[in-house]
Amino acid sequence: VVALVRDLNGNHVVQRCLQRLAPEDAAFIHEAVAARALEVATHRHGCCVLQRCIDAATAPQRRALVAAVAAHALPLAQDPFGNYVVQYVLELGLPEASAAVMEHLRGHYAELAAQKFSSNVVEKCLKLGGAGLDAEREKVVAELAASPALGRLLADPYANYVVQSALAVASGPAHEALVERIRPHLP
Repeated sequence: VVALVRDLNGNHVVQRCLQRLAPEDAAFIHEAVAARALEVATHRHGCCVLQRCIDAATAPQRRALVAAVAAHALPLAQDPFGNYVVQYVLELGLPEASAAVMEHLRGHYAELAAQKFSSNVVEKCLKLGGAGLDAEREKVVAELAASPALGRLLADPYANYVVQSALAVASGPAHEALVERIRPHLP
C-alpha cells in the first residue's frame, strides 16, 4: 500500500479504492497508512492519500489515523507536505484531535513560527477555539509571549504573521501580557 501511495499512478489506485470500497473492506489501507503515517504524510502524493483516508474512515479508523498524525505533529508541521496533513487534522472540528496535535507542538511554537511551513500550522492552532480549545490556544499565546526570541519573531517574515494572529485571538490577561512583551521591541 505504501509503495502504491508513493507512486505517481499508484496513489490514484489507492484513492479509488478508498472511494469505492466500504471502509471495512479498505481497512488494510487505513492500517498501512496509520502504521507509516510519517512516511506517507511527508510524500508529495502520500499527503493527499492520508487526507482521503481520514475522509473515508470509520470512527475508529479515523481515531487511529489522527492519533498517528498527532504523534508525529512536530516533524510533520515542518515538512513541505506534512504540514498540510497537520492543518487538515486541525480543521476536522474534532477538539480532541486538535488538542493532541497542539500538545505535541507545545514547547516548540516559537521555532515553528519562524519556519515557512510550520508557521501556517501555528497560525491554524491560534485560530482554533471553543470546546476546550480556548485553553490550548491561550497556552500557544503564552508560549510565544514568554519566548526569549520574541524580538526576532517580530522581525521574521513568517513569525510576524503568527504574532499578529496571536494578538488578534488573545484576550484579557493573555493579550495584555503579549502586548507588554512586544512593547520594548516597537522601535
